[in-house]
Amino acid sequence: MKELMIQKDHIKNTLPKNFEFNHNELIIPKNIQFQEPIKITIETDQMETFKIVVSASTGIKIILEILSTSNEEHVYNIDLIAKNNSHVKYLLVGEIQSTKSTINHTFTAHRDAKLEIIGGFVSNVLDARMHVDLVEEGAEVKMRAVAVSSDDNIQNIDVYITHKAPNTFGDMTNIGIANKRGKIILNGIEKIEKGMKHANAFQTLKGIITSDQAIVEVNPILLIDEYDVKAGHGATIGKIEEDVLYYLMSRGLNKKEAEKLIINGFLQPVIDEIDDEPLRERFVSLVNSRI
Repeated sequence: MKELMIQKDHIKNTLPKNFEFNHNELIIPKNIQFQEPIKITIETDQMETFKIVVSASTGIKIILEILSTSNEEHVYNIDLIAKNNSHVKYLLVGEIQSTKSTINHTFTAHRDAKLEIIGGFVSNVLDARMHVDLVEEGAEVKMRAVAVSSDDNIQNIDVYITHKAPNTFGDMTNIGIANKRGKIILNGIEKIEKGMKHANAFQTLKGIITSDQAIVEVNPILLIDEYDVKAGHGATIGKIEEDVLYYLMSRGLNKKEAEKLIINGFLQPVIDEIDDEPLRERFVSLVNSRI
C-alpha cells in the first residue's frame, strides 16, 4: 500500500508514478486499475482546500485519514472528483480531538462513474458534511457513514446526495451509536431535480443508544421534483434488542461484552475496509473505548 503524508501545501514522501500534485490538488492518472490501495494522511489542522481527481477509466481504493490531537478549532475542505467511467472505493476516517471541528467534503461523479464511500467518525466535537453530486448519466454512489460518540462527544453528520442527471443511482446507510452522554445528529438528504428521469434514491438511517443519557437524532429527507423515479427511505432509533442481549449473555458474555460484540458488528463494514493495520487497530480500540 502506497502512503502519502500531506502537510499544508506539500507532500512529504514520493508520489507514485504519473501522479501529479500542485496547489493542494492530487491528480490520479487515467486508464489504470490499481491493485493496492493508496492511503492519504492529512496532518495539518487547517486545510483551505484539498482536491483529489480520479481520471477517466481508473479504478482505485483511497483511504483518507484526518488525524489531529490538538484542541484548537479545525476546518477541512476536501473535494473528490470521479471522472467518466472511473470506479472509486473511498474510506474516510476522522479522528479529531478538538472541541470544535468541521469537515466539508464534496464528491462529484461524472458519466458512468461509480463511488463507494464509507465514513467512520470517532471525533470529539465534529460537524461533517458529505455532499455528493451525480452530474452525468450512469453515475452511482453508495454511501455508508458511521458515527460513534460517548462522554460529552457531539457529532453532527449531514449526508447529501443530489441527482443532477437522469439514470443515476444513490443509496445511503447512516448509523449513529451513542453511549453515556454522547450525542449524534444524522441528517440524510437526497434530492432528485426536475427532469432527472429514472433516478433511484434510497436511504436507511439507524440510531443506537446504550444509555439513558445518550441522544441520537436521525432525519431522513427526500426531495423529489420528478415523477418517473424510484425512491424510498426509513429510520429507526432504539436500544439494542433485549432478546439479542439475552441470547449472548446466555452464552457466557456479560451485558457490556454483548453490547460491544453487537456494535462491532455494525462497524464491521468500516473496519473491513481499513487495509492499514495500525490504523485499523487504533480505530477499533478507540471505538471500543467509547462503548
